Amino acid sequence: MASLHHGAGFAAPAPRSLAMRRRLQVFVAVFGLGLLLGLGLDFMRSAVYTASAKLQIIPAPGLVAGAASSAATLTPVAPALQLEGEILRSRALVQQAVEQLSAQGLIKAGADDPVLAVQQLLSVRPVADSQLLQLQAQSPDAALVAPLVNTLVEVYRRAQSESGSLASNEKLDAAREEIRVIEARLADKRHAAESYRQQNHIVSSERDESQALARLKGLNTSLQQATDRQAVSEGKVQALEQAVARGARLPQARDNPTVAGLEARLSQAREDWRGMERQYTPQYLDMDPGARALKARIANLEQQLDAERSKSQQMALAEAREELASAKSTVQRLQQQLSGDRQEVQSASQQLGAYQVMQAEVHGLEQLLQTARQKLLALESSERARRPQLLVLEPAVTPAAPSSPAYWRDAGLVLAGALLLGFLAVWFVEFFNRSEAAAPVTTTVVIPPAMMGLPGQAGMPPQAVLPAAPERALLAGAPPRELQAGEVGQLLAAATPEHKPVLAALLCGLTVDELLALQLQHVDAKRGQLQVPGADARRLPLAAPLRAAWALNAGGAAELPLLQHASGRALQADEVHMIVAATAHDAQLDGADALTAEMLRHSYIAFLVRQGLRFSELGQLVGRLSSEALNALAPLAPASERRGIEDIEALLPALRD
Repeated sequence: MASLHHGAGFAAPAPRSLAMRRRLQVFVAVFGLGLLLGLGLDFMRSAVYTASAKLQIIPAPGLVAGAASSAATLTPVAPALQLEGEILRSRALVQQAVEQLSAQGLIKAGADDPVLAVQQLLSVRPVADSQLLQLQAQSPDAALVAPLVNTLVEVYRRAQSESGSLASNEKLDAAREEIRVIEARLADKRHAAESYRQQNHIVSSERDESQALARLKGLNTSLQQATDRQAVSEGKVQALEQAVARGARLPQARDNPTVAGLEARLSQAREDWRGMERQYTPQYLDMDPGARALKARIANLEQQLDAERSKSQQMALAEAREELASAKSTVQRLQQQLSGDRQEVQSASQQLGAYQVMQAEVHGLEQLLQTARQKLLALESSERARRPQLLVLEPAVTPAAPSSPAYWRDAGLVLAGALLLGFLAVWFVEFFNRSEAAAPVTTTVVIPPAMMGLPGQAGMPPQAVLPAAPERALLAGAPPRELQAGEVGQLLAAATPEHKPVLAALLCGLTVDELLALQLQHVDAKRGQLQVPGADARRLPLAAPLRAAWALNAGGAAELPLLQHASGRALQADEVHMIVAATAHDAQLDGADALTAEMLRHSYIAFLVRQGLRFSELGQLVGRLSSEALNALAPLAPASERRGIEDIEALLPALRD
């Protein structure tokens, strides 16, 4: 026998071959499963056939006036098209189409509402940048979609035509009824106005043709003229009186011929006297008889002139006063006459006003009647134009191929996804199977003498050492077993009342040391919390079995152990493991002989991770974990977004009651 020493390179091919086989197995399994499921889901989908028709609909004027007027400042076409689209998909029209298609055998009667089912197959939408509508039907039945669309279009055409005729007849009847009501009202108003006119002896509605009003107008005019003459007479009298008081010459004296003759004779005599004064001396004039006679004549003429002027002033003043008295008398008489006729005139004015109001009402009703007759004439002349118009630009045709789904395109996507999933699975497995680089080791290989050409036992197989240390470490680093929800319930159901709090504490994430350190003072029954002591102190929701254990010893000292024997003795670590093993066998769990306290704790940790709890907050419920433990737990986490402690269930379902 001889021994040869080799480095790590001698033993490397075997581990690489094993890892490659593992990668290939994982890739083929994941790729095949993903491809099989993806292609199955792809080709199991039902084919959907689509048929559509393009329609041009011109709604009847007035039928969509309410919809169009509400958006007249924005777009008057869109509301009308939307309304027609809703009418197309209305239950009444779809029901008629379903009845016709059922009679043709295209729609089978079922338990569900066929009208609602057909409505879900239909869609109506406006064509962009146009005034068209596209009616579309999608169904797994290729023979149904085109007849459904075309039948619905014909039902809509017939319904809209009937609706247009009905609306037209309704409008005509309404217009005729409006004219009848207006004519009846107009006849009543005319009769009332004519009766009122004859009763009050009104000749015409014009105010100038009323005798009382004409007389009142004449009296007012005469009173105004008499008042003006009185004012003029008063001014004239006052002016004459002032002139007389001043001794001024009145203008009326010029019209008196006597005064005019005296003034002319006086003026001539004075002219002669001034001529004599220029020829003779004053002493001569005093002695001359002719001069003395002329001077005496001048004095006489002046006296006569003053007398005539005074007489003329008195006569003018008397005439002015007489005229003023006459004017005052006229004004008083007119005022008395106007006052006596005022009540009669007021009554006549009121009667005329009421008659004019009646005439205005009659005139208004006549105009309203004329407008209604013109409206009726327009309705009768435009009856055909008011009916809705439908133009089918593209009727629906039976589709030759399904519109969706795209089987082969999706199959290509499934193939690509399966490849990617296979590679990710290989990477995922290799990520958790990586081991630290091992230092070169010396492998001793025992070679039989026969292989070295030495005498010995022929056919003896070569002897090799155990597997390398990295592989043993990988096997030793596998995570503990995780109990399912049913196994947890089965385990707690088989536990005795004394052992159930111990199992509950482990299923709340406590280690054995933390479990043994629990005391009565660590239970906050009011808040329903458990204070875990030790280096990883934390607060957990209080499980029902732990609350029951605390209730049994609630009257004792706070330092007493929470979990103890019936005799009051505290539990030991080996007793905890014994309780786990005994209860596992009583529950007849699979692998009960390998169930440990750490598995119960790991089951609780896995329960939290599977809910998507953040790894950064996991320690707040289970204490500190190593990076290797977190890496082993990472595959259990869901692919969704991580959640906080407040968003998850912190107790196993079996421990909540």
